[in-house]
Amino acid sequence: MDYEVNASLRVVFQAIEERCSRPVLFDRFELQMLLESLKPLEQLLVARYFCKLPWNIGSLRVLAILQSSNILTASNYILSLENDEEIQLILNDFLEAEFELLKELYTVAYYDSSNAISLNDALDECLSRLYTDLIQNPKINDLTYINGITKNMPPDFILNLMQRHIRIALDLHKSNAKKAFGNFSNWINEGVDEIQFTKELYEKLLKHSEQEAISYLFKLSSLEHFNQWKFYLILLQTLTSKCSDENGAFIRKYLKTRLTQISALPKREYMLHLLLSVRAATATTMDIDKNITAYADWYKRNVADMKFVLKVEEFKAIIDLLEQCIPYESLEDYLEIHATFSISPPIHCGKLVQSYKSKCKMQLAKIKSKVKQGNEHEESIVIDD
Repeated sequence: MDYEVNASLRVVFQAIEERCSRPVLFDRFELQMLLESLKPLEQLLVARYFCKLPWNIGSLRVLAILQSSNILTASNYILSLENDEEIQLILNDFLEAEFELLKELYTVAYYDSSNAISLNDALDECLSRLYTDLIQNPKINDLTYINGITKNMPPDFILNLMQRHIRIALDLHKSNAKKAFGNFSNWINEGVDEIQFTKELYEKLLKHSEQEAISYLFKLSSLEHFNQWKFYLILLQTLTSKCSDENGAFIRKYLKTRLTQISALPKREYMLHLLLSVRAATATTMDIDKNITAYADWYKRNVADMKFVLKVEEFKAIIDLLEQCIPYESLEDYLEIHATFSISPPIHCGKLVQSYKSKCKMQLAKIKSKVKQGNEHEESIVIDD
């Protein structure tokens, strides 16, 4: 049905279009008063008119006024668009200012099942692009938008928001466990020295639900065929190095319990997950030697003395799994702990332990040989001026 646009409504249209072209909106209150004087049908026409306008430098602020005037919400506007790239460009603007627009989007995506799929897909893609950009340039966004989204929102909403941010971060990089062992130190150093958004994510979101964030990380990383090791390790290291003493104890308890669970249901993937998790959870300082010592302390308390808490068959299962994990090891410091620390064996298990430690030493010798060959190769290169 066509509606005739009268002269007064044309004035409103012109006012909206003009303000969409302004980088700064000085007469925000006046525009809001003008919009609130409209009748319901006129409000509908204004909403439709705005949806047809090209997105401009001032459109963000005008949309915020339309939303506060109950004329057009951010979610309805986004749902009216058909071009995915255009949606992402607009959502990128939402991350910079007028955070009530983003808050409305996340609220509808969480509570309104009829529109959840399309909105969640768009929001997830937006977050993924943001994180990717932040890895390259940490200064483009400090995640202040999170404060705007979470203000005065219920715990279930904030928990869902936190889980979404964790999932998107994990999905930024994929690799197998072998690469995770080989790149562990580089990834942790990168997370500490270069990648900043994970720290901002902790301060603005994870910090307020530490235990839930830790539990969710452990849950996701324990899934079959998990391959998001890099940011799992970085986020776990970030949480462990910053969390409260209570939640630090929660992490230690989880890792201790995990070893017991693995002894009852032995699987190599579980042990690989545990070894990597412990390394991230003990890399809590800027001092590498202290971090290695912390890992050694964990290994001594939980592996070297495990005969006191495990049955013989469970003990054998753990040693067998540790042996299966040896080929994954490529860092001297951690493997040297496995090779040198004494493990108290239960009766009739001494040879099993000796065999495991011998294989650790063989792998350690291979690693050292490769390092030595690499150093000799570098020294043999002659650089011509």
